[in-house]
Amino acid sequence: LNTANGNYSSISGGSNNQAIGAVSYCSGGNKNEALGSFSSTIGGDSNIVSGEFSSAIGGQMNEAIGDYTSVTGGKNNHAGAYNNTDTIGKYSSVSGGENNLATGNSSSVSGGEYNIASGDYSSITGGNMGAASGKDSSVSGGSGNVA
Repeated sequence: LNTANGNYSSISGGSNNQAIGAVSYCSGGNKNEALGSFSSTIGGDSNIVSGEFSSAIGGQMNEAIGDYTSVTGGKNNHAGAYNNTDTIGKYSSVSGGENNLATGNSSSVSGGEYNIASGDYSSITGGNMGAASGKDSSVSGGSGNVA
């Protein structure tokens, strides 16, 4: 059973999806939740989008928490984070991979696994167990690299 409770929200296909935020949208998939205003999920399974103007496309158990964030594919990836009652990591993105976090403002992780881009404007382009915690820092793959 799909549920579209938000003002002007809609669902097209899939099962057990929820479009709760105002002007939110779910297209296909299973157990996806579009909770933020103007948020969307497209396909995938058990993805949660709570940030405003955010999206999750495909994948499984991904979360787009901060405003203007996106997660595209992969599994158990997170863009944005909670900081007490506020969200951080606006404009962050994760493009695939598994168990990646992009929590800094305007940060990104482009695949790989177990990577964390926590610095503002930081990026990680794959690899595993990389950490980009400094502002404007970047890690270009490899294993266990820190910037």
